[in-house]
Amino acid sequence: MRALIVTALLAGCTDYEIYVHDGTDVFYQNPVSEVDILLVVDDSCSMQPYQQQLSQNFSEFISFFIDAQVDYHIGVTTTDVMSDGAGHIIGEIITPETADGSGVFADNVNVGVEGSGSEMGLEAARLALSEPRISSTNAGFLRDTASLSVVFVSDEEDSSPWPVNRYINTFMDIKGARERDIFNASSLVVLDPQTCAPAAQAGSTRGDRYLDVTTHTGGVSGDICADTFADMITELSLNASRLRDTFFLSSEPAPATIEVSVDEALIPCDAGEWTFTRVDDNGTDRPAVVFERVFMPAPSSQIAIRYDYGSGDPTGFCEGGSAGDDTGGAR
Repeated sequence: MRALIVTALLAGCTDYEIYVHDGTDVFYQNPVSEVDILLVVDDSCSMQPYQQQLSQNFSEFISFFIDAQVDYHIGVTTTDVMSDGAGHIIGEIITPETADGSGVFADNVNVGVEGSGSEMGLEAARLALSEPRISSTNAGFLRDTASLSVVFVSDEEDSSPWPVNRYINTFMDIKGARERDIFNASSLVVLDPQTCAPAAQAGSTRGDRYLDVTTHTGGVSGDICADTFADMITELSLNASRLRDTFFLSSEPAPATIEVSVDEALIPCDAGEWTFTRVDDNGTDRPAVVFERVFMPAPSSQIAIRYDYGSGDPTGFCEGGSAGDDTGGAR
């Protein structure tokens, strides 16, 4: 229960009331402000059913980084390493200064279906991020100060020549492994061929090697055979940016008492910028404040969540307007 403090100003001036919440959880948004993202997209003939969906959904990918105020470099290459252009970034490297970046990005990920049927996504990523490519055709993509994310998009297993662990070590060495999360890889691949459309099942195989890299580098994985990529695009964006939209509370709150501040600015619960809900955290159902994507706290910002201990239906967290409005006290 909140403590009520009555304070007199200047020994006889107007009294005012301050309400002190039972609990305060303070978080700091991850400080990453630069990220280089390489998409390795399967361009074999079996990708035909997925090309349009890729182009439509991945336009949302770049919008996320604009909203999140993250300085991005985005490049696209293909899984075809049999041609002379193996590892070459297609089109221009997309940055915040790119005119119509979302449109350019949608064009770049629509890589076609005339590539080799022996997909080598891991090898293609290595070539794209190594010499001589990184100093020639791909010059300017990698930045010393930026985190690095690779996203593999394929409906077949990787056929690259090296063991998975060797590729992981190579990717980590590119960034010098200075920090635990300086590099990660994610996968939009086949999880179960039986879930793919009947016409695509014959040419689809589970992407185990891509999934191994994802698991060992802290990336996220999604099913390329899903009806929509929308949710996966959000997960990929969050993972690549290293930003957080979900902040778990350390104790059970009384929902209607929750107050959220970012850099000491109070955000009313009815502003539409955040919501209180319950989120699965590695098998445990926990209370959490979740920000809408376009209002996610900027890099390095401070998030303070104050509340009284209690319980209740999360859907009632904003009954009557901003939490605490019924107190009549100053803050």
